[in-house]
Amino acid sequence: MSTCDNCGDIKLIKLFRSPYEYLQCIKYIRALIEDGGFEFVEGNCSLDEVKDKDGCWADDIIYHVIKCRMCGQVYSCCCNTYRGGGGFMKGR
Repeated sequence: MSTCDNCGDIKLIKLFRSPYEYLQCIKYIRALIEDGGFEFVEGNCSLDEVKDKDGCWADDIIYHVIKCRMCGQVYSCCCNTYRGGGGFMKGR
């Protein structure tokens, strides 16, 4: 599936280099959804609950999937909070 005018300029991240970069990506994804151009498809926790009140990660592997409302292109964000790594990419 190809991208459209709505998602053609989405900022992808091949590899999270730090927890901060991952948390910034989560903010970016929330903004994409709040702006109305994307919808939340699934995830193993809420975008607002990747860390608990004590600052601990919700899980060792956290993932979220969003979809462009115009063309249906799917984007996935996955982060390994235990060993590091992950990214925000096109597809599942």
